Amino acid sequence: MAKNKRENRNRLATIIVFIITFIILSLLITNNYFTIDRLINKNKELNAKLLIAKNENVEKRTNQKKLNDIITEYQNIDDTISMTKKEVFDLAKNLETKITNNETKYKIAYITFDDGPYHSTDQVLNILNKYEIKATFFTIGLDKDDCYDSPGYSCYNTYKKIVENGHTIANHTYSHQIFRGLYSSSDSFINQVKLQEKLIEERTGAKTNILRFPGGSSTANAKLGNDINNVKAWLHENNYGWVDWTAQDGDGGYLPSYDTAWNNFTNSINENIEVILFHDYSYTTISMLPTAIEYLENNDYIILPLFYDSVKVNK
Repeated sequence: MAKNKRENRNRLATIIVFIITFIILSLLITNNYFTIDRLINKNKELNAKLLIAKNENVEKRTNQKKLNDIITEYQNIDDTISMTKKEVFDLAKNLETKITNNETKYKIAYITFDDGPYHSTDQVLNILNKYEIKATFFTIGLDKDDCYDSPGYSCYNTYKKIVENGHTIANHTYSHQIFRGLYSSSDSFINQVKLQEKLIEERTGAKTNILRFPGGSSTANAKLGNDINNVKAWLHENNYGWVDWTAQDGDGGYLPSYDTAWNNFTNSINENIEVILFHDYSYTTISMLPTAIEYLENNDYIILPLFYDSVKVNK
């Protein structure tokens, strides 16, 4: 009897140990399973983050390359502009030759503006931009920090606008003071040219090699006398060319009406290669400019900016 009781206790103990062992193993297995599952999920999460990081890195490198390309393009923009202008001027020179040899029906009009920039020059630039026209601006420097047509407005920033819009910027001497010493001697005139050349370069970064005598070459000849030879020799030595004009609307003086300006303009257009004189302070000219552009284009004129090698530039 006692023996049976001991055997029963031993079997019960064995069963209890087995049950406890089973529970422990089950808990361990379950815990390990969830641990592995968490590790797998964590690994997936890390891989996803790694992929995002890789993509962001690729995007950053791509953006950096784009930025570097833009910087390089910006750094080379002056060279690009110079090359483009040279190509345009080469084509213009070829067209001048064809016109001179009567090999084409087309003609050329060089529209030029004197004495600016002014506050009103912005209106001129807007009109030219609308018609996709490039012109030439013969600029001066005196008192441009306070434009007479808009007191308190500085015209100095307009120099850069002229160049940035692709127009030719040219030298009209710093002061334009025909009756106050500009033509008192060759040295006086040359110094005025140098001053304006420096101002243009400081304001725009551009160098000009085209000049217009204030009042035209006839005024310069009359005022300077024999000294005009010294001036022209200096211009030649410094690779300057000078330009007069062949057509105008008369806006440099008193214009009684729009009709007078229009008649002056159309009656003076009679050459195959024209250099047209306007002034960018004249509101009569500004109001007439769109119609003048259309008139020229309808009469087979191609409107271009002046360039040093043009037949109209005296060297």
